[in-house]
Amino acid sequence: MTLFSKITGEVDKADAAFDALAVPGSASALERQSAVDASLDLLVSSQAQMNKMQRNAQETDPDKQTYGPAMREKVLALAARFDAVRGKGEELKAAIEPLAVEEARAKDAEERAAREAEEAAHLRQQEEARKAEEARAVAEAAAAAAEAEAQRAKKEEEQRRIAEIQAAKAKAEQETAIAAAVKIAQEEAAAAETRAAAEAEKEKKREESRAKKEALRERTAVKPQPDPAKLASMLSSVTAAAPAAPKTWGSVHHVVGGAVELRSLLEEAKAAGALTVVDWSMTTCGPCQRIKPIYEQMARTRPTALFVGVDTHASPLNAALAREAAVSAFPTFHFYVDMQRKADLVGADTARLAMMVQQHDPIDATKLPSEGEGEPNPATKTEMQAAILKALGELKESTASMDDFVTSVQTLLTFVGNVLAHPGEDKYRSVKMNNNTFNQRLGRHNGGVAAMEAFGFKRVAGAEPMLVISKAAAKHDGLPAMKVLLERAVPARHAAVPSASGVAPPLVNPFAALGGMGGMPPMNPQMMQQMMDTFASNPQALSRMAEMVRNNPGLIQQAAASNPQMAQMLQANPHMQQMMEQMASDPAALSAALNNPFARSMMGAGVEDMGAGTAAAAPPPSEFAPQGMSEDEMLAEAIRRSMSEDSGGGGESEGNQPPSQP
Repeated sequence: MTLFSKITGEVDKADAAFDALAVPGSASALERQSAVDASLDLLVSSQAQMNKMQRNAQETDPDKQTYGPAMREKVLALAARFDAVRGKGEELKAAIEPLAVEEARAKDAEERAAREAEEAAHLRQQEEARKAEEARAVAEAAAAAAEAEAQRAKKEEEQRRIAEIQAAKAKAEQETAIAAAVKIAQEEAAAAETRAAAEAEKEKKREESRAKKEALRERTAVKPQPDPAKLASMLSSVTAAAPAAPKTWGSVHHVVGGAVELRSLLEEAKAAGALTVVDWSMTTCGPCQRIKPIYEQMARTRPTALFVGVDTHASPLNAALAREAAVSAFPTFHFYVDMQRKADLVGADTARLAMMVQQHDPIDATKLPSEGEGEPNPATKTEMQAAILKALGELKESTASMDDFVTSVQTLLTFVGNVLAHPGEDKYRSVKMNNNTFNQRLGRHNGGVAAMEAFGFKRVAGAEPMLVISKAAAKHDGLPAMKVLLERAVPARHAAVPSASGVAPPLVNPFAALGGMGGMPPMNPQMMQQMMDTFASNPQALSRMAEMVRNNPGLIQQAAASNPQMAQMLQANPHMQQMMEQMASDPAALSAALNNPFARSMMGAGVEDMGAGTAAAAPPPSEFAPQGMSEDEMLAEAIRRSMSEDSGGGGESEGNQPPSQP
């Protein structure tokens, strides 16, 4: 096929296509536009060839002409038709293009709507699938929870059943053990009563025998005549003893005698209307040993309750008692009121223990006596003075130095002074025993709390243990006198006044002026000390001296009649004569005084001055003579002598000044 024929065919095909596409409705606008573009593209691809053939046909130079005349006419006609068909296609394209654009826009919108609808349908499917999955998971979880609840209820029911069985078994065992313990206790009590009755009968017979022998000796013995001068000399060096302290709790009672001992303690607490706490423990139990100091502290701070310790390793009787009481865990605490067990506590739970002690203690010891006057101090002035003297003796023995002792006494004076200055205010009538200042200066020393109690303070247990003095006790007429007594004694030791020569005068014993009273030769310190040691270690000698006074009531007056100085002293101090007669007729009080380190230190001080004063047969300085001295002044001087740092307890040697007050 020639190029002319090819182009002619393409033009014919394009012309026919354009005619067909020009008819509306023959196809969509987009399809017609696409077909028009395809035909135009075909003509455009042949445009260059058509232009070349046209140029050859229009060549006028004969030498360059390619076509003959006829062919030239055909080519030129084809070129004209080619341009006409192409123009026709361009016009058709321009006419169809707006329709195609609108149709394309509508098609795009339709496709977009279809896509959106498809996506919405897909999302709905996903949401429905998710909800279905959640519903399935919820159903499975509910089923699992129902199964777990059923298993838990089944397990709890089984545990409850087992616990009921074990509780019933434990109760039966405990009842059996209690019955056995009661039986053993009854048997032991009966045996103890039998032994006590037998021992009492033996003791009765021994007493009868001793009484008969003593009566026989009395009838056959030659009774010596009492020596008034010697008796007066002995009595002049004796200081009144403090009354015995009443029996109190305040410490743990450790049982070793099993059921009998425990029952006795429960009866003792019942008689006092008090709580009994029993600590069941073992030596090898770690928690038992850790809570032991706390338990002992509770016993000290709550003296209104009886705290008992039963160590099952302490004795076979204790081990048997623990088995009978069905104690299987350690430590275990039992709480008794009126011999009835009110509660149990297993384990070393200190907070729980303190709460249960507070809960079951029938004695309310936590309230201060702020309402009303409270209980008065029943002690007489003499008894108060003796108790203070005893406490100060213990306090001096327990302090490390004289400065510590003076600090403790000054602290005591501060508390007593506050009570005297503000007797109606609660805050001045109470002292917290765990107060750091109180403990450092006074409370931590033996005798410190006893000194407070001697002035009328009482221990009050509770969350914070305290020392409290009632309004009535704060009005005791002995408080001001005792305070003045201590104030006279304390400054004299730490604030001596120098004499005109610049040397502090030595402290002089107020009893030194009695010298060789009753016509007796002067006694040196060794002789007097030996006499005191003899009385302290020989109760029979004390009894004989007391018997002399009882058989001869006027013995003190006889001794005074033979010694003018003693007569003057007794005339100026009638109360001292009563005190001397009371002590002389009470061997127990005299023995307590002789065995009291504080009283002995004052006696020792008096002995040395007495020996020094009588050796030269010179009278003491008038300013220290006992004439005109009150009993309080003499006791204050004795306390000052006892506060000497000299290891022998005597006065300071002449020419040595006491240390100045810091």
